Amino acid sequence: VITYNGPDTDYTGREILIGSNENEVVIADVTDKSNPVKISNISYNNVAYAHQGWFTEDMNYFILGDELDELNTGTNTRTLVFDFSDLDAPEFHFEYVGPTSAIDHNGYVKGNTYYYANYRAGVRMLDISQIANDSFTEIGFFDTYPENNGTDFDGAWNVYPYFPSGNIIVSDINRGLFVIRKSGS
Repeated sequence: VITYNGPDTDYTGREILIGSNENEVVIADVTDKSNPVKISNISYNNVAYAHQGWFTEDMNYFILGDELDELNTGTNTRTLVFDFSDLDAPEFHFEYVGPTSAIDHNGYVKGNTYYYANYRAGVRMLDISQIANDSFTEIGFFDTYPENNGTDFDGAWNVYPYFPSGNIIVSDINRGLFVIRKSGS
Protein backbone atom coordinates (compact mmCIF):
# COMPACT_ATOMS: atom_id res chain seq x y z
CA VAL A 1 0.00 0.00 0.00
CA ILE A 2 1.35 3.39 -1.00
CA THR A 3 0.15 6.96 -0.91
CA TYR A 4 -0.06 7.48 -4.64
CA ASN A 5 1.67 10.44 -6.31
CA GLY A 6 2.18 9.04 -9.79
CA PRO A 7 1.06 10.08 -13.25
CA ASP A 8 -2.62 9.06 -12.91
CA THR A 9 -4.02 12.24 -11.31
CA ASP A 10 -7.35 10.53 -10.62
CA TYR A 11 -5.66 8.86 -7.62
CA THR A 12 -3.22 11.49 -6.34
CA GLY A 13 -3.03 11.32 -2.54
CA ARG A 14 -5.10 8.13 -2.35
CA GLU A 15 -3.92 4.98 -0.56
CA ILE A 16 -3.44 2.44 -3.33
CA LEU A 17 -2.95 -1.28 -2.79
CA ILE A 18 -1.08 -3.29 -5.39
CA GLY A 19 -1.78 -6.95 -4.71
CA SER A 20 0.44 -9.57 -6.33
CA ASN A 21 -2.23 -12.19 -5.87
CA GLU A 22 -0.90 -15.49 -7.24
CA ASN A 23 -2.63 -15.41 -10.65
CA GLU A 24 -3.01 -11.66 -11.23
CA VAL A 25 -2.06 -8.20 -10.04
CA VAL A 26 -4.92 -6.24 -8.46
CA ILE A 27 -5.00 -2.46 -8.02
CA ALA A 28 -7.40 -1.15 -5.34
CA ASP A 29 -8.13 2.15 -3.63
CA VAL A 30 -8.06 1.41 0.11
CA THR A 31 -8.24 5.00 1.34
CA ASP A 32 -11.62 4.29 2.95
CA LYS A 33 -10.83 1.21 5.07
CA SER A 34 -14.51 0.33 5.42
CA ASN A 35 -15.05 0.47 1.64
CA PRO A 36 -12.04 -0.60 -0.43
CA VAL A 37 -12.66 -0.22 -4.17
CA LYS A 38 -11.08 -2.39 -6.85
CA ILE A 39 -9.67 -0.17 -9.59
CA SER A 40 -8.43 -2.82 -12.02
CA ASN A 41 -6.50 -6.04 -12.41
CA ILE A 42 -4.07 -7.53 -14.91
CA SER A 43 -2.56 -10.92 -15.56
CA TYR A 44 0.09 -12.12 -18.02
CA ASN A 45 1.22 -15.11 -20.06
CA ASN A 46 2.52 -18.16 -18.21
CA VAL A 47 1.50 -16.87 -14.79
CA ALA A 48 2.60 -19.33 -12.11
CA TYR A 49 2.69 -17.34 -8.85
CA ALA A 50 2.55 -13.54 -9.01
CA HIS A 51 4.50 -12.94 -5.84
CA GLN A 52 5.82 -9.44 -5.22
CA GLY A 53 6.44 -6.20 -7.05
CA TRP A 54 7.58 -2.62 -6.70
CA PHE A 55 6.88 0.69 -8.42
CA THR A 56 9.54 2.64 -10.26
CA GLU A 57 10.17 5.93 -8.45
CA ASP A 58 8.04 7.88 -10.95
CA MET A 59 5.24 5.29 -10.50
CA ASN A 60 4.88 4.83 -14.27
CA TYR A 61 5.88 1.17 -14.07
CA PHE A 62 5.37 -1.79 -11.74
CA ILE A 63 8.07 -4.48 -11.73
CA LEU A 64 6.86 -7.95 -10.72
CA GLY A 65 8.50 -11.21 -9.80
CA ASP A 66 6.65 -14.47 -10.45
CA GLU A 67 8.11 -16.86 -7.92
CA LEU A 68 7.24 -20.15 -9.62
CA ASP A 69 7.52 -19.56 -13.36
CA GLU A 70 11.15 -20.66 -13.50
CA LEU A 71 10.29 -23.90 -11.70
CA ASN A 72 7.08 -24.60 -13.62
CA THR A 73 8.09 -23.58 -17.15
CA GLY A 74 11.86 -24.00 -17.18
CA THR A 75 12.55 -20.41 -18.15
CA ASN A 76 15.45 -18.40 -16.81
CA THR A 77 14.64 -15.81 -14.17
CA ARG A 78 11.76 -13.76 -15.56
CA THR A 79 10.90 -10.25 -14.39
CA LEU A 80 7.65 -8.72 -15.68
CA VAL A 81 7.10 -5.02 -16.23
CA PHE A 82 3.70 -3.34 -16.39
CA ASP A 83 2.80 0.19 -17.46
CA PHE A 84 0.81 1.62 -14.55
CA SER A 85 0.58 5.19 -15.84
CA ASP A 86 -3.22 4.72 -15.95
CA LEU A 87 -4.29 2.68 -12.92
CA ASP A 88 -7.72 2.06 -14.49
CA ALA A 89 -6.10 0.40 -17.51
CA PRO A 90 -2.75 -1.20 -16.64
CA GLU A 91 -0.85 -2.76 -19.55
CA PHE A 92 1.84 -5.39 -19.88
CA HIS A 93 5.01 -3.58 -20.98
CA PHE A 94 7.75 -6.23 -21.39
CA GLU A 95 9.62 -9.01 -19.66
CA TYR A 96 13.27 -9.27 -18.79
CA VAL A 97 14.83 -12.73 -18.77
CA GLY A 98 17.95 -13.05 -16.63
CA PRO A 99 21.13 -15.06 -17.19
CA THR A 100 20.33 -17.92 -14.78
CA SER A 101 17.51 -20.34 -14.02
CA ALA A 102 17.35 -19.26 -10.37
CA ILE A 103 13.98 -18.37 -8.87
CA ASP A 104 13.35 -14.66 -8.27
CA HIS A 105 11.86 -13.50 -5.00
CA ASN A 106 11.65 -10.00 -3.49
CA GLY A 107 12.66 -6.93 -5.50
CA TYR A 108 12.93 -3.20 -4.85
CA VAL A 109 13.66 -0.04 -6.85
CA LYS A 110 16.11 2.64 -5.73
CA GLY A 111 16.79 5.30 -8.34
CA ASN A 112 17.45 3.58 -11.65
CA THR A 113 18.41 0.27 -10.06
CA TYR A 114 16.17 -2.71 -9.42
CA TYR A 115 17.59 -4.94 -6.67
CA TYR A 116 16.14 -8.41 -6.36
CA ALA A 117 16.80 -11.52 -4.35
CA ASN A 118 17.29 -14.35 -6.82
CA TYR A 119 17.56 -17.36 -4.47
CA ARG A 120 20.51 -19.51 -5.67
CA ALA A 121 21.85 -16.70 -7.93
CA GLY A 122 22.17 -14.30 -4.96
CA VAL A 123 21.13 -10.68 -5.22
CA ARG A 124 20.99 -9.19 -8.72
CA MET A 125 21.05 -5.51 -9.71
CA LEU A 126 19.48 -4.23 -12.91
CA ASP A 127 19.84 -0.82 -14.52
CA ILE A 128 16.24 0.14 -15.34
CA SER A 129 16.96 3.57 -16.83
CA GLN A 130 15.82 2.30 -20.26
CA ILE A 131 12.56 0.79 -19.01
CA ALA A 132 10.53 2.91 -21.45
CA ASN A 133 12.54 1.30 -24.27
CA ASP A 134 11.84 -2.26 -23.02
CA SER A 135 15.38 -2.78 -21.77
CA PHE A 136 17.09 -3.74 -18.52
CA THR A 137 20.83 -4.33 -18.14
CA GLU A 138 22.33 -6.36 -15.33
CA ILE A 139 24.96 -4.16 -13.69
CA GLY A 140 25.93 -6.27 -10.71
CA PHE A 141 25.30 -9.22 -8.47
CA PHE A 142 26.52 -10.80 -5.27
CA ASP A 143 26.23 -14.57 -5.17
CA THR A 144 25.34 -15.76 -1.68
CA TYR A 145 24.94 -19.36 -2.90
CA PRO A 146 28.05 -20.06 -5.03
CA GLU A 147 27.42 -23.80 -5.39
CA ASN A 148 25.09 -23.28 -8.38
CA ASN A 149 22.35 -21.07 -9.83
CA GLY A 150 19.76 -23.82 -9.97
CA THR A 151 16.01 -23.60 -9.69
CA ASP A 152 15.44 -24.22 -5.99
CA PHE A 153 14.61 -22.43 -2.74
CA ASP A 154 18.08 -21.86 -1.25
CA GLY A 155 20.13 -18.69 -1.09
CA ALA A 156 19.07 -15.04 -1.18
CA TRP A 157 15.54 -14.47 0.12
CA ASN A 158 15.40 -10.69 0.49
CA VAL A 159 17.40 -7.54 -0.17
CA TYR A 160 17.18 -4.05 1.34
CA PRO A 161 18.95 -1.22 -0.57
CA TYR A 162 17.64 1.87 1.26
CA PHE A 163 20.27 2.67 3.91
CA PRO A 164 21.72 6.22 3.59
CA SER A 165 25.20 4.67 4.02
CA GLY A 166 24.88 2.84 0.70
CA ASN A 167 25.06 -0.50 2.48
CA ILE A 168 22.76 -3.17 1.11
CA ILE A 169 21.62 -6.08 3.25
CA VAL A 170 20.83 -9.49 1.84
CA SER A 171 19.18 -12.24 3.86
CA ASP A 172 20.18 -15.73 2.82
CA ILE A 173 18.21 -18.80 3.86
CA ASN A 174 21.36 -20.92 4.26
CA ARG A 175 24.09 -18.48 5.26
CA GLY A 176 22.46 -15.64 7.20
CA LEU A 177 22.87 -11.91 6.71
CA PHE A 178 25.25 -10.24 4.25
CA VAL A 179 26.09 -6.54 4.22
CA ILE A 180 27.35 -5.44 0.80
CA ARG A 181 27.89 -2.24 -1.15
CA LYS A 182 27.88 -1.47 -4.87
CA SER A 183 31.38 -1.07 -6.27
CA GLY A 184 32.40 2.56 -6.47
CA SER A 185 29.89 3.75 -3.84
